[in-house]
Amino acid sequence: MTMGAIRAVVTATVLATILLPLCAGAESLGEISRRGYLEACAHPDALPYSKQNASPQGFQLDIGQQIAADLGVRLHVDWIVFTRHARVMNCDALLGAIITDEGKGPRDAKLTVPYASSGWILVLPKSAPPTNRFEDVLGDKGIGVQHASWAHYILDNRKLRTRQYANDLEIMEAVSRGDLAAGAVVDTYAGWYLHLHPGANVRLVQGYTPEPDLRWNVAMGLRGADQALLDAVNGILGRRTADGTISASFARYGIPYSPPFPMPQRIGTGGGHP
Repeated sequence: MTMGAIRAVVTATVLATILLPLCAGAESLGEISRRGYLEACAHPDALPYSKQNASPQGFQLDIGQQIAADLGVRLHVDWIVFTRHARVMNCDALLGAIITDEGKGPRDAKLTVPYASSGWILVLPKSAPPTNRFEDVLGDKGIGVQHASWAHYILDNRKLRTRQYANDLEIMEAVSRGDLAAGAVVDTYAGWYLHLHPGANVRLVQGYTPEPDLRWNVAMGLRGADQALLDAVNGILGRRTADGTISASFARYGIPYSPPFPMPQRIGTGGGHP
């Protein structure tokens, strides 16, 4: 198995709450306009991405509501936990589809243009000296990684000292307590943790850009969409990225917004992404 293939498998496993599963029964733009709503699948308890009957509801749902409003319809959400439940739902949209290195997204979905990028970033205790590389982290306490994550695999391959945790929020807490010299944390969870715990003894490295091996672009996935729907959503994402609406949705949850990074042009992949 190639490194790209291994990365795709591990990333898909670790980020299951972001890779919202594909659902049957998507519609054309004309049908969505006629019935008056855009239907999306979302996890009921996955803040900062989405949460049922909550305020805030999650940045993906904020973005989804903006897309629906710009289409002139409302957003209807089907709440699902497991992928197998998605097969009986009637979703049109996947609000956070990860684009793989091969330029693909969820099976049978057409990808929009990416509206953001995400990845594992470096977090440090507030008192730690400035650094922007995992290799330059000082001390022997190690770097916190989520068990079996792609970041775990990459940093182990670099022969760096790592310590395993169940999830990114546990890593943030361990860094704040002084149990770790640093952490490798997905930017969404790092920002959300600090949003909830502004006094924590942990900081994000300002201006840090995830390394190429530790980042991915995020788009919307539209199953069974006609070209009119794909074009309409692409246009909305372009306008709302340009006017700051997308970045403001991230900032509402304390998440540093990262624009999409350039990906190689691939012929024949479809999906509307570069």
